[in-house]
Order: sequence, then structure tokens, then C-alpha cells
Amino acid sequence: MGTACARHLAEAGHSVVLIGPEEPADPALFEGPFASHHDAGRITRILAHDADWARLSARSIARYGDIEARSGIGFYHPVGGMMAAPSAGPGAAFGDAFLGVAGTEGIAHDRLEGAALAARFPMFRFAPGTRAAWDPAGGWIDPRAMRRAEETLAIAAGARVLPDVAVARRDGRITLGSGEAVDAGEVVVATGAYAGMDALLPFRPAMEVYARTIAFVELAQREAAALAGMPTLIFVPEEQAHDLYLLPPIRYPDGRWLVKIGGEDDSPRLRTKPDMTRWFRGSGSAGAGRELLAALGRVMPGLPMERSFTGACAVAFTTTGKPYVARIAPGLTLLAGGNGAGAKCADELGRLGALVATGGDLADEGYGCDFRAVEDAAP
Repeated sequence: MGTACARHLAEAGHSVVLIGPEEPADPALFEGPFASHHDAGRITRILAHDADWARLSARSIARYGDIEARSGIGFYHPVGGMMAAPSAGPGAAFGDAFLGVAGTEGIAHDRLEGAALAARFPMFRFAPGTRAAWDPAGGWIDPRAMRRAEETLAIAAGARVLPDVAVARRDGRITLGSGEAVDAGEVVVATGAYAGMDALLPFRPAMEVYARTIAFVELAQREAAALAGMPTLIFVPEEQAHDLYLLPPIRYPDGRWLVKIGGEDDSPRLRTKPDMTRWFRGSGSAGAGRELLAALGRVMPGLPMERSFTGACAVAFTTTGKPYVARIAPGLTLLAGGNGAGAKCADELGRLGALVATGGDLADEGYGCDFRAVEDAAP
């Protein structure tokens, strides 16, 4: 979100400094801040259980091609995105929601169930009565590459990049880990799950930050090739109320082909920077990993599961269920709170952040929410 915001500001003619550390070479020795976008795959889709999230994504996806073309960096893989849920039981409401939004928002999709669903995507096995919708604009993005593309365009528009940690803020002065100070007329804080844990905001936003586990299965190249038609998937397993997410085989920078699953129902809270550091230096929860892999084995019973491992991730849920994009003090804008769905629509959220930071109003942007920031009332 922050890099996208920097691009929009720079391309609008503003003087911009983008501050943030590079991805750590060795997480075990890094003091932070870490980032969940240090990964090769994130789901993108217009389909959503909420109309505002669908609009955020649709506007971002519409700009992917331009960002790729002008930066020379590809990051979007439109293999299709599917959402699926039982027609009865605790997960039925989730299906009602995304199908309802698809209808009211006029989102192009194929409605699938029964034999048609099984024939279209034979790699999956769903419970009888499952309803699904396939979004042709969906698929996955490489979040590292998308961030690089946004940064490349920001630099081309005149932005300066400082690969350092912001450790303190006083009015418009930002102090970096190196001791250098940057003075700015306007500051946008886009520190993700760290928002409120650092010294950059006058209050702690009302956000619940959770330590999430992701699980991977490594495939041989021929096994990955056999799944060439696999879309991304967000699904509610039978007799569950919460959804899981699943990505097709992606070739990671180390050359391995990996299928990824995530989305456990609950996990420990992360409340401080030391909490975050300890979590990201590890490899997630073994117990949560076993549950995720079991769910993967049920929805893809033909998948070779011999080589699997887990990793650490974090997600920040706001009180409103929407990102915080708001002026919270003179010269200070907060842009944070992905709610587990922010990567795909980071460009639009960055645009909204740039609008707020330059005195604009979001009331006429066509969203049902106002993206207000809520202060944590806890002492």
C-alpha cells in the first residue's frame, strides 16, 4: 500500500521520499520490521463477500496491465480465481455473500456446482451441494514483483527511496535507523501490522494482529505441470464456518514449485515488535500446519503430499473490517489494515491514501464505507 501510495503521489507531481527496509537476507538474524508480502504468491480476484472489497480489487486489477507495461515488471497471472462454499451448514452464509455481491456488482463470473464443477476443475473434490463462482479476472500476483513495479514507477516520477527503518516521528520529521532525519510536509504511515507498535503514530489503531501459519507442498515440475489449469481458490470446507485459501503451483525464487494453503480460524495475537520478530524468525505453528495440510489433502486428494513445510505470516484485522485510510492528525495520514485481503488491491488503496494525504475527500469515490481510522480504547 505504501509503495503504491508513493507512486500515485510522485506521478501527481509531488516530492516524495519512500522509506522502508529491504527484505532480510537472513530472517533469523534480522531485527525487523518484517513483511508478509515477502512471498511469491498472493490471490487476486474481483469476487468478494463484500462490495467495497470487490470495488477496491476491480479498480486495482484494471491498472495491473499499465503498471506492468510501464515498469517492465510482470506480476499478474490471470489463471482465474474461484470461491466455493457449501449450500447448507455453517459455511452457507459465506457462499450467499459472495454470490450476492457478484450479482449486485455485476461481476463477470461462471456459476458452478455439481457435475459441472467437478468436470471443470477435476483436481478439486468438494462436498455435495457446494456452490462455486469462477472469476476470469482472478488468479495470483507476485507481491514482491508488484511492489518493485510500483517502486520503479515512483522512482521514474522522481521519488527518492531510502532503504532504511523509520524509528521515530515528530510532526513531519522522520528519524531513520541510520540516524538520518527526513523532514516532510506530509507523512503517510503505511507500516502494516506494525502500525501502533512503532513510534510513528500518536495512538494505537484498533487492529487485531494475528500470527498466521502458511503451509506448503513441494511438487516436481511434472506434477506442477499437471495442474496447469488450476485456479486460485477460497473455500469453506464442509462443516466449517471460516474460509481457507489455496494457490496453484508457483515457482519460487529458489526454483521449487510450491502449492500454498492458509487461513486458520484463530491464532495467537501479536502485540509488540519483539512478538513480531520472534514469530517471523520461526516457521509458524506445527499444529496449524497439520490442520491446513489435512484440509488440503481433502480438497485435493490426488496431490502428492510427501514434501511439505510451514512458514510464518501475520494478518491485521481492523475494527471496521476495512482498511484505515484517514487523516489522523495535521500532516499525518494512516494507510494500514489489509484484513487478509489487501495485497491484491494495494494500488487502489495507495491511490486513496495519496488522495487523503493531499487533502482530498473519499466521499465521492464510490465506496460504501468511509475508511475511517478507529483508535484502540485499551489502556
